[in-house]
Amino acid sequence: MKVTQKDIAKRIGVSTSLVSRVLSGQAHKIGVHPKKIEDIIRVAKELNYVPSPAALALKGKKSRTLGLVVYDFLDPYFAMVINELHELAHAQNYSVLLVGFLNRQPKDSDLLPLYKHSVDGIVILGSYGDLSWTDAFKETPIARIGHGTHPNLTLAIGIDEQDAMRKIFGHLAKDLGLKKIAYASRELAAHHMRRDAAEDAAKFFGCDYCCLPTSPEISDFKAGTNIARSLMEQGKENLPQAIVCATDTIAMGIIKRFYECGVRVPEDVAIVGFDDISAAANYIPSITSFRQPVKLFAQKCFNVVADNVEPQILNVEGELLIRKSTMKL
Repeated sequence: MKVTQKDIAKRIGVSTSLVSRVLSGQAHKIGVHPKKIEDIIRVAKELNYVPSPAALALKGKKSRTLGLVVYDFLDPYFAMVINELHELAHAQNYSVLLVGFLNRQPKDSDLLPLYKHSVDGIVILGSYGDLSWTDAFKETPIARIGHGTHPNLTLAIGIDEQDAMRKIFGHLAKDLGLKKIAYASRELAAHHMRRDAAEDAAKFFGCDYCCLPTSPEISDFKAGTNIARSLMEQGKENLPQAIVCATDTIAMGIIKRFYECGVRVPEDVAIVGFDDISAAANYIPSITSFRQPVKLFAQKCFNVVADNVEPQILNVEGELLIRKSTMKL
């Protein structure tokens, strides 16, 4: 049975109108005591109260608000996407409502702002994961930047992983003549998909390929340092000729640890990152990276919110940017 604001009011012993004020974020206007606000929100969570976005929309016109659901605030790639979406929203006189998950696991408390506000559309930043929470927004356009489909998604747009790895391995194997190549990643579904594409590309170019043990770290940089540490324990003479990393930040962690151990990049090991975050070009050495078309992703997602588009799945090509971490010296 669906929980109503009246149920919450009855549990606490307050008026339904007060509950409505609190859950709509208007309590401060009538001077409600912070403890009372806290109690109402706590009970709403305990009762799994979920207001209907459709009902909220009936209260007025479009809110011109875009909801952004971010899987990982520590990921600098997501920061680039957020910036592009914010600029688009600002140009179109939209507001941006930003919510996110702890360790990529959705909770009702994380999504509460989306339930309270009548957003015109939702953009999810991140691949795969549980999207059952989107059932409460079936009448709302939802786009995802990343991999993984769901019936409630109007758009799922991501990089063509096969094309990306063909370009990366082509550069390493054909341009540089490197055949002993390893792949480094964390224990994430998106990284596994990239790993599979790397394995296919390695076979295509006849490489001696291996997938390095993943790191349990929730930080890409720490994962990179741990992976490099494990490699060094096997001896410098056993290092691969090149390492393809699932992200630029993993590449940075590996380069740092190698530097501390006297391993030179690219003289001893070539390193390739992924995403082309702003720090990649400014690292020492600058990191060869695969750039995702962030501006295109953002524009396609914003179009889903602003226009009535048909559901679609898009895998688009990106660009390999060659820098010092793989250059012949």
